[in-house]
Amino acid sequence: MNLNRAKFNVLLSLGFSFFLQAFNPTFSASLDQHIKQKTLVITSNPADHCDYNQRIKFIVLHYTVSDEKDSLRVLKQGDVSAHYLIPKEAKSNGTDLWQLVPIKYRAWHAGQSYWQTRAHLNDTSIGIEIVNYGYGLKQTSGKILWPYQIENKIKFLLTQEIKKDKSFYSFLIKKNLLSAFLEDMMRGLVPPRADRIYKKYVSKNIIQKYTNFTHTLREQYDPFFTIKINDLFELQQQDKLVWDAYTAHQYKTLVLLLKKLMKELEIKDKKGNVCYQIQPVDIIGHSDIAPDRKSDPGPRFPWKYLADQGIGAWPNDQDVNIILNKLTKDKKINIANMQDNLRAYGFNVQTTRLLDQQTKDAIRAFQWHFQPDNTSGVPNLKTVAILKALLKKYPPKEAIQSQKINFINQIKAIFFAGVMDIKKQYLILNKNLCT
Repeated sequence: MNLNRAKFNVLLSLGFSFFLQAFNPTFSASLDQHIKQKTLVITSNPADHCDYNQRIKFIVLHYTVSDEKDSLRVLKQGDVSAHYLIPKEAKSNGTDLWQLVPIKYRAWHAGQSYWQTRAHLNDTSIGIEIVNYGYGLKQTSGKILWPYQIENKIKFLLTQEIKKDKSFYSFLIKKNLLSAFLEDMMRGLVPPRADRIYKKYVSKNIIQKYTNFTHTLREQYDPFFTIKINDLFELQQQDKLVWDAYTAHQYKTLVLLLKKLMKELEIKDKKGNVCYQIQPVDIIGHSDIAPDRKSDPGPRFPWKYLADQGIGAWPNDQDVNIILNKLTKDKKINIANMQDNLRAYGFNVQTTRLLDQQTKDAIRAFQWHFQPDNTSGVPNLKTVAILKALLKKYPPKEAIQSQKINFINQIKAIFFAGVMDIKKQYLILNKNLCT
């Protein structure tokens, strides 16, 4: 009985719907047709400027470890990109730098990264690449061997090997993918590129074959292959390693570009008050946001010079000296406190109370930035003093918020204490009157 009644209700609903569609033109018109006939009217009614902010929170600086030609090619062919590239010298046509990606779009320059409680900084940063060879090895002849020179040699030998496979080589040339494939092999991307052409034409066997061959070439010809990020300081101390210098053109261009970006990213309210701007501590290096795997822009990057131009963070010398004098009396470094301060400044460091690898990585990156005469990854008293001076000059956002909350709570306490005192005085007065 109940089943028949349910069927009847369904049929009744369908019949009523059919009746409406048959006799009412509003129901009979299709939804698509209705949308096509309607023009979307959008009226601008902007929110106050302080009710929103920029997607961009950070500006990250890199070196390319390549010459200019390779830097341009790599940053334009996919999988790796940056918003700007600054050459060593201005071009003959007057070009000071190239913009490769508009800043409203996300570029792939940061990779796995972390700063100021945010991860994956590609989403929230501008990437600036600077043509610089990174670090080189001193040869017995006195010449410097740079990584890009080794890369070019291995690419040449790899190309010669690929040419033996005529059909595959012809395919790469026809599809204009030779340079991309070489770059993927050099960077160890396995499988390289997840696009349709690779999936369709490049088999797993081919990928494995040339991955293995590239690895063999590196073992034979690449002296940088076995150098780890932890080895750089010791090699430098042994006078076997040097860092490439930045040029006067790059100094000048960086200042002009960073000032331009800081101005463009600034948000002001109707009265001209600044609601949002890039903070000094958020103009950082790749090594700051990925200290376990990156060394750029290196200890020769002009952080102090930028700070003198009003760009980025730098401690007050007077604060460093005062703090250092106090620390000298104690002569002890509290590792737990150091870890807390590194995290407060922006690094992804856990408090373990041990000078473990994650702490050494963060300290080394910090020293590359602020203490380039000591980049061992082991803190001395000056390292501690610089970090404390920076936190004094640029208090962490959490500390500022905590100060605001404490201030509000103090005001509340004073107010309620006053109210309670008035209530107490009233009760005493009322008692006296009654008496």
